[in-house]
Amino acid sequence: MLNFIGKGSAFNTELGNTSAFIKNDNSLLLIDCGGTVFNRLQELNILDGLESIYIVITHMHPDHIGSLGEVIFYSYYILKRKVNIIFPQKELMSNFLTIIGVKPEMYNINSFNILYIRDRKLGEFTIEFIPVSHSSTMPSYGFIMKINGKAFYYSGDANIISDKVIEKMKKGDIYRIYQDTCGLDYENNNHLSLKKLCDIISQEFRDNIYCMHLDKHISEQEIRDNGFNVVEIYK
Repeated sequence: MLNFIGKGSAFNTELGNTSAFIKNDNSLLLIDCGGTVFNRLQELNILDGLESIYIVITHMHPDHIGSLGEVIFYSYYILKRKVNIIFPQKELMSNFLTIIGVKPEMYNINSFNILYIRDRKLGEFTIEFIPVSHSSTMPSYGFIMKINGKAFYYSGDANIISDKVIEKMKKGDIYRIYQDTCGLDYENNNHLSLKKLCDIISQEFRDNIYCMHLDKHISEQEIRDNGFNVVEIYK
């Protein structure tokens, strides 16, 4: 369902900043917008001819928001469209954009914890934000998105999967989990290690898990050998 522009952690630049999108005709839904994302959007011609752009932000670390300003500028000046930003903390986002020179008239912000959106090309979709454990210095969110009748969970950066999400997956209410997964395993890690993921998810449900935001201390084969999937980069 999701197409990934990148699947790397902040320091794993070879794989690009983790970001994903859904596109139908001239409407785009983008998840996170790290420093490498605008360049990749340009290389892949994903922005060409767009009339509607929605950008879901999970948190404000640079590898998730670093080129958001560029996308807003491009949309406003080249496409003549306002970007629709989806993030629960409106004031925090507005302050950040003001600091980097983005004017309020260039974008819209949707800041509810649960959103219902109807787009002409993407159809109807809902987003429910879920606070996650990641950074002590900023709010971080995962979310459940339902689109085209199917729901998935996207963790953003998180060192745990909530019981609520796991139970919904087991009941079939969520068909797929996209999870931040790393190789390093130590106390108070801001990301979820493969070891802990194995402890959380029993073998029978591992095919529902798609790992992303990979660091340099994990191999894709190791992830697959443990019964999980790895997201593929769109080309």
